[in-house]
Amino acid sequence: MFEIFDDFVWTKQKKIITKNKHGIPGLGNFSYFNTNSASPPPPMHYHSDIIEIHCILKGNHYTHIEKGGSITAYALTGNQVFLTFPFELHNNGNQPLAPCEFYAFQIAIDDPSHILGLDIVYSRKLVRQLKQLPNRHMLLDPTSISLVRSAFAWFSQFTPDSFMTGSQFLSCFLFSIQSLEPVSDKLVRYPDNRIKKAIDYLNVNIQESLRLVDLADASGYSLSHFKTKFRDEIGITPAEYIIMQKIDLAKKMLIDTQTPITEIAYSLGFSSSNYFCTVFKKIMNCTPSSFRNNNGYIV
Repeated sequence: MFEIFDDFVWTKQKKIITKNKHGIPGLGNFSYFNTNSASPPPPMHYHSDIIEIHCILKGNHYTHIEKGGSITAYALTGNQVFLTFPFELHNNGNQPLAPCEFYAFQIAIDDPSHILGLDIVYSRKLVRQLKQLPNRHMLLDPTSISLVRSAFAWFSQFTPDSFMTGSQFLSCFLFSIQSLEPVSDKLVRYPDNRIKKAIDYLNVNIQESLRLVDLADASGYSLSHFKTKFRDEIGITPAEYIIMQKIDLAKKMLIDTQTPITEIAYSLGFSSSNYFCTVFKKIMNCTPSSFRNNNGYIV
């Protein structure tokens, strides 16, 4: 179970400006790709506290998102934007990365009070709007494309002033996303029926101390075959999937309730509060208490 972050690159076909290059609060990588050949797809991965935005200008781009045991496939074409949200498992399925031209950037919401140089009120408002978007796949209008192009052009000058100017173009684009026209072409694919039974068993017993053998029994597969089949169908190992589902539920409990962290840990089947906090921090890059403090007021 892992996150993927690209390193700084500056070629004709691939330009990636990393956070340590621009230093803008709340902005991760800002990238431009213009490829003329296919490349292998990335593995299934997630981002713990990042909203990732892809703006497709030309060509085709595919995204698969796993949630609750089903995989939703999206086909993106030119002049479309697509968002993936924190903690969502996603990749390109088995499709290679097709030749295309697009911009991509990451909004880190671990500290929603400091995004793109905005003051605390506008920063929180932007994060709230992005998290509550009714659609993740939308048509790009000429104004939106111009804003993103201008933002990257300013960032490409690599000066403190140009980075700040570019971030304001990004802010304008992000505040306008909610007015874009949605695209509805998703295709939901369910995994192997036996794997779905195991996931259903997991969802019912998520607050128990689950063993892989229990999930394998629910599926009807042997343990070794279950582990192989699960990874083939879902994209990560069953052990990783169990942890992700438990942490996802923990996030909801931290935000929506005042339940003590120790009680949350034990209610989710963790052996101790310390172990829960260690796992939570490894996945979310922050402690449960800091997550509650930073997110309770924007959900």
